[in-house]
Amino acid sequence: MLSKLAARNARRSMRDYLIYLVTMAAIAALMFAFDSMIFSEDILKLYVQGGGMMAAMIAIATFFIIFIIAWLIHYMIRFMLEKRSREFGTYMLLGMKKKEISKLFIRENGLLGIVAFLLGILPGIFLQQVLTVIFYSIYGRQYHLSVHVSGWGFLLTICLYGLVYFFALLRNKRQFKKMNIHDLIYLDKQNEKLHEKTRKASSVWFIVSLIYFVIFAVFLFTGEFTLANVWPMIAVLIVCVYLFYVGFSGMAVSYIERKGKRVYKGSNLFLFRQMASKIKTMRFTMGTLTILFTAALIGCSVAMMFGDFQQRELDAELPFDVIVFSDQTNDDFTAQREVLEKETKVKDQMIYRIYENGSTAANDYLYENLPYFQQTKPLKEKYPDEGENELFDYDTYMKLSDYNKLRHMLGFSKVSLDEDQYLIQTKERIRDTMEGFAEEKPLRAGEKELSCKGISTIPFSQSGENGADYLLVVPDSAAASMKPFYSLMAVDIVGKAPNGLQEKLAKTQNYEDEDTSRMNMRITWGFGTNQVVTMADTVLVQTNLLEQTRFIITAVCYPLFYISIVFLCVAMTILSVQQLGDAAKYKFRYQVLSKLGLNEKEIDKVVLKQLSIYYLCPVLVAAVMSGVISVFASHKFIFYTGINTPVLFYYGISLAFFMGVYLIYFIATYIEFRRNIWSGR
Repeated sequence: MLSKLAARNARRSMRDYLIYLVTMAAIAALMFAFDSMIFSEDILKLYVQGGGMMAAMIAIATFFIIFIIAWLIHYMIRFMLEKRSREFGTYMLLGMKKKEISKLFIRENGLLGIVAFLLGILPGIFLQQVLTVIFYSIYGRQYHLSVHVSGWGFLLTICLYGLVYFFALLRNKRQFKKMNIHDLIYLDKQNEKLHEKTRKASSVWFIVSLIYFVIFAVFLFTGEFTLANVWPMIAVLIVCVYLFYVGFSGMAVSYIERKGKRVYKGSNLFLFRQMASKIKTMRFTMGTLTILFTAALIGCSVAMMFGDFQQRELDAELPFDVIVFSDQTNDDFTAQREVLEKETKVKDQMIYRIYENGSTAANDYLYENLPYFQQTKPLKEKYPDEGENELFDYDTYMKLSDYNKLRHMLGFSKVSLDEDQYLIQTKERIRDTMEGFAEEKPLRAGEKELSCKGISTIPFSQSGENGADYLLVVPDSAAASMKPFYSLMAVDIVGKAPNGLQEKLAKTQNYEDEDTSRMNMRITWGFGTNQVVTMADTVLVQTNLLEQTRFIITAVCYPLFYISIVFLCVAMTILSVQQLGDAAKYKFRYQVLSKLGLNEKEIDKVVLKQLSIYYLCPVLVAAVMSGVISVFASHKFIFYTGINTPVLFYYGISLAFFMGVYLIYFIATYIEFRRNIWSGR
């Protein structure tokens, strides 16, 4: 009997909470797709060395997602219990035991979870194939679709999915046991009162939270955050999000009782009362949804940053097939050439020197004027013994003939210089500062004074190889009066470099020990000012490093998108179910409006306004918070990587994606909500 009743009630719940069922199926699909990638032979074959990192990142993402899913399931079970509490109270009045009612409710939700999981498996298999295709396309490899269900991935998904459902049901079972008939009958009436004293205090919290939001933004953009205060300030920010809604509900009630100007215009009184009542009973939930929305937008924006860098700038960081650094001024790279001849087919190679003349004019100008050094100066002053040098000890020079040969290897045309001219070769992000150097500081080479002919920003391996951020290209006659500083070998090979070439070339160099890639140098090596993603090493093999870096970036982007999508879907589901779950209550209220003279079209407009206000409340707060943080992060990312992208680009794309999902849920909720209030006419 209980089984039949549970099955019947489960079918009813699937109909009443269709959005929840679809969301859980989508989450099951995402979990299966990403869990399968942990054990995917295709991914491991593509890049064996980085497979562990991908698995670790997905595992970390899953760890965070499990808590959010558990909260969603617990929230939904609690919500269903509230909506059916009178039904269960009636069962107890009719003589049904509390234990039997608890078993009935658990069976219903268990069946709902099983159906959602089964519905998500097939889309999960398809999604796993889509993710693998995208993964392969990042590396320029072809992937042939092959439907293969990972047994370990399937088992892991079942365990994780079942675990969160088990603990959510267990927790609600314990709460159910503590309830009596009175608690069940009046469960849906809780938290509907806001006393006068509480309302006055809440208004203060509203103002306090707004002030702190401003303070947080000021600290963010003025660089006042330190390792000591960043985490406490983030914790206080999260607390203030909840206080904001505590204060907002009190402010809304006060505005209505003060009979504000807009209260009695049109249907505003009805809408204000609806909004104030809903926020009063959902203050904690609204705060949690705001945090989820904020995290989803920030996570998506960060993933966009790395994805954009990977597509637009990564190749430019490694223009040469192979480039090897040596601190010896007469190095002929015999050991490295032997490895290359054995492992590859060399098409062209060039051994050359970088020069110095004891001058530090360019370095000094950069230290004084480059924004990077202005921002890192306080940290360096506080920790003078930590870190490495971004620039070499002396200004770095290259003679024109070597420069033109390297340009030819990269497919660029030659340049010419008069005997009294020089050229600056630098990164795009340093260009403006170097223009100032060219205008203010004359360059001396021997007894000559050279004027700057121009600035070139072609990709040129300038993160500790061809200079650190810049090179001063001078005529060969001027370089003849300078001292060789260090040596380099640039190589153009046929096809792609074999796997492991980077490590084999690195073993030919003089390292301090086997566990570090730091050379025992006679000079101070500068690695440039690129941060976040930088290609700074004494041996750079384009194919090997690009694959490693792409894998690392992808291993970061995939989990961030995973977390963002799940957070977004969970938050949207709560918003939708909350409105649809109160359909019976709203149906009566809208019938009253109909009897007061509003026609169906006018009532539909009121419904649209009500849902819009309810949906926009947490979304707007999250959009402002995530917008400030994302724009700041975008600015720093662009500043440290040199990528030429507007600061609003990443956040704009994330917000567009967010609004697309938002509209899908909103339209589905509006259609179902309208159907519920007009049913049975």
